[in-house]
This record gives sequence, structure tokens and C-alpha cells, in this order.
Amino acid sequence: MGPTEKSFNQVKAILGKLDRSIDEVRARRQTGDTRPFPAPAAAPAPAAPTARPSENQRANSPYGRATPLSYGS
Repeated sequence: MGPTEKSFNQVKAILGKLDRSIDEVRARRQTGDTRPFPAPAAAPAPAAPTARPSENQRANSPYGRATPLSYGS
């Protein structure tokens, strides 16, 4: 049994992000742009504990939560 369509799409999305990052770095290197890359936004301070979010509220990614890949059993 091979990987699922969901697993394939997750890997495809990750590789797409890496390709864009590499292309951006290559373009900056070729143009001589020496500006530093923008720093990631600072994480917001943790809020007071609240009720645990439901499963639907946790889905921030279009691909859902990371799940381990299973290799034929």
C-alpha cells in the first residue's frame, strides 16, 4: 500500500515552499541584494488559560495536523 493522497499533498506543499525559498535566495544573490531577510513576527504573549479549543478550531493549515507516515504493514 502506497502513501495516501493526503500525505502526497502535504509533501508536495512542503517542497513547493522550499522551492520558493531557494528561488528567492538565488535571485537575491544574483542581484547583489544584501539586505537581511525579514525576521519572523514575534510570537504573541500567551493569554490566560482558556477552555481547550475544539478539533475544528485547531485546523489552521489546509492540510490539518501532521500525522506519521505509515509504511505497509
